[in-house]
Amino acid sequence: MKSIMSLGLGCWNLSMKMFDLKPDEIHFFYTLIDEIKDTVLLDRYRSVISENEKRKVNRYVFEKDKHSCLVTRALLRFVLSACTCCDPELFEFIENNYGKPDLKPGLVTMPVKFNISHSRNVTACALALGSEIGMDIEDHSRKIDLNIADRFFSKPESEYLRSCPDKDRQEVFFDFWTLKESYIKARGMGLSIGLDKFGFKIDKKNVCINFHESLNASPEQWKFFRFSPVENYKAAISIQSDLKNSFKLHIYRCIPFKEIKKQDERR
Repeated sequence: MKSIMSLGLGCWNLSMKMFDLKPDEIHFFYTLIDEIKDTVLLDRYRSVISENEKRKVNRYVFEKDKHSCLVTRALLRFVLSACTCCDPELFEFIENNYGKPDLKPGLVTMPVKFNISHSRNVTACALALGSEIGMDIEDHSRKIDLNIADRFFSKPESEYLRSCPDKDRQEVFFDFWTLKESYIKARGMGLSIGLDKFGFKIDKKNVCINFHESLNASPEQWKFFRFSPVENYKAAISIQSDLKNSFKLHIYRCIPFKEIKKQDERR
């Protein structure tokens, strides 16, 4: 990994813009939660999140869940600040009727869109400029009843999963699962969109989506990425855009308010 920036805790300031968001780019950042142990760093996280976010952290019963929530909220504020030069403490968030978060209008001049997700030891955030985006990350090594695909997948997806060799079935399940979650999150309408009303066709290089006619949606408006940022984890991104050209995805591993390392780049 190539280190882009390493920061002392007292070095963060408004002039330190580290990324230029472009309409045809996606920036994906992830953090390994159990690496965040420094008490000074954790105090920094608590100092930048809002009172509402602190209440959300404290609602969790178990310390590991409180820790995960705190790191996730700090990661979001860190990467937003890195892309906008806005003080991380100043960000305010709103939610639509289905709970999808967005930046409060008027805080930044750019139409920044974001989505967050976490699974076990990994938390992640994806940013885009002016395009609705959804992202999901999952630990694909965890035990799961693959028969739930018959309930939550489209018929072609379920049939494809059943046709896979036993050794591949779990990974294929999470390929579909993360794609479907990311699309639902990008649409921002929760499970009001039936999971059987759209389906994916995947191969080694491509991802295609098909919609039930009741959704009145166009596959051409959507682009998808699926990848593994860290061992045993699968991630997927869905982005809605009328751009004709392809998107470039930048992947970074980071410790919020300490360092960011470029890991990969793909189209």
